[in-house]
Amino acid sequence: MSSKLIKLDKFVNFFQVDPHYFERSFLLIPNNSEKPYALLRKVFEQTGMDAIEKVTMSTKERVVLIHYYQNAIVATTLRYPDEVTDPSHFAEIRDLPEAGEEELALMTKIVDKLTTDLDLSVFHHDYKERIEALIKSKMKGEVAQVEDKRPKKPAESRRVRSP
Repeated sequence: MSSKLIKLDKFVNFFQVDPHYFERSFLLIPNNSEKPYALLRKVFEQTGMDAIEKVTMSTKERVVLIHYYQNAIVATTLRYPDEVTDPSHFAEIRDLPEAGEEELALMTKIVDKLTTDLDLSVFHHDYKERIEALIKSKMKGEVAQVEDKRPKKPAESRRVRSP
């Protein structure tokens, strides 16, 4: 961040912010401000409130949400409303047929059966892991074979700007 000070004069509940607006998070570290940092961290933790402000980062004005996360304070940059795609602008989404009661009941059963506790550790960055393995094998002087594990593109899909 271009400034080392962030003025906090607007507070919101974290859950009021639609996650589609979240962009990137930065861990804030106290720099000769341990006591104010600890106080703010405790206030965020106890009240469930967070600060929202406009700051300049690398010459660009950004809206940031300053919030508590795992015993630390984090600044998460937010997209501006015009940077988030409104799905209602697409006729293909707006004009979808209504689901029938039987289909809905069946799909609800399937979702219930497949519902699990969230555990992000089961997901791996396969591409990164393959690149790291390739680098390690090259460093050992080994010749590595690279498999193409890219998923096949589905037919008839239309990609739109992500929210």
